[in-house]
Amino acid sequence: MFKKSPTETSAAKFMTLTTILFFIFTVFTASILPLIFKDVKNGHANNSDYLSDVSVYLNEDYIANDPLLSAAPRLEHIIRGPIISENDPALGSALAPVTITIYSNFGCRFCHSVLNTAKEVQKKMPADIRIIHKDFPSANKAYATYQAAIAGRCAQAQGKFWKMADLLYKNFNNLNQAAYDTAAQELGFNLGEFNNCMNGQTSTRTTQLIDDNIAEANALAIIGIPLLYVNDQEILGDVNETELMELTQKELEK
Repeated sequence: MFKKSPTETSAAKFMTLTTILFFIFTVFTASILPLIFKDVKNGHANNSDYLSDVSVYLNEDYIANDPLLSAAPRLEHIIRGPIISENDPALGSALAPVTITIYSNFGCRFCHSVLNTAKEVQKKMPADIRIIHKDFPSANKAYATYQAAIAGRCAQAQGKFWKMADLLYKNFNNLNQAAYDTAAQELGFNLGEFNNCMNGQTSTRTTQLIDDNIAEANALAIIGIPLLYVNDQEILGDVNETELMELTQKELEK
């Protein structure tokens, strides 16, 4: 009886293992991977610890060209528009077909004007438009714009972000703790909770939300504010009510 040499046995095992691995890879690539990317393209992701509902404007060219290019692609390779999340302050129905996303910080007085314009348009088309605020302050947590962003998020925790935002914008050149405290009192906050949030005792998640917005803005290569997205259409700088109405109408006609 002919007996295989150890070398022949090892080669046979290697070939068998290679065939099995190739079969698994083929099945994964042809069947499972498209399903994963289909879910991502549909703009939905589930993470019960962080995001309850997320929509993403994807860079379709990146995914279509080579979905296996990187095991961990960078954010700037994946998105071409804002990440719409329930974590960010919003005005209007989540079912609205048009989302106006505003990247801003409270040290920018022109941002307040743009926000007010968006609010006026949203009032005229309440079923069609949702407004979302995105924080884009200095990344240095010691800077006034970052501290003001924390104040805004602490107000959000008490359901009063937009009222606080108006007061913060009005104090764009005088952002400090005294201004935050005065605003909190004026708006009837639970001052203990607000102070704990501002002092960092409960703000780990708060700063994470701000940092995520900053990372998102950087991934979109935003170099100036105010910057708006009407769905995934980018607008830098001032925009008047007529222009915003026209852009919204174009989105509705798509």
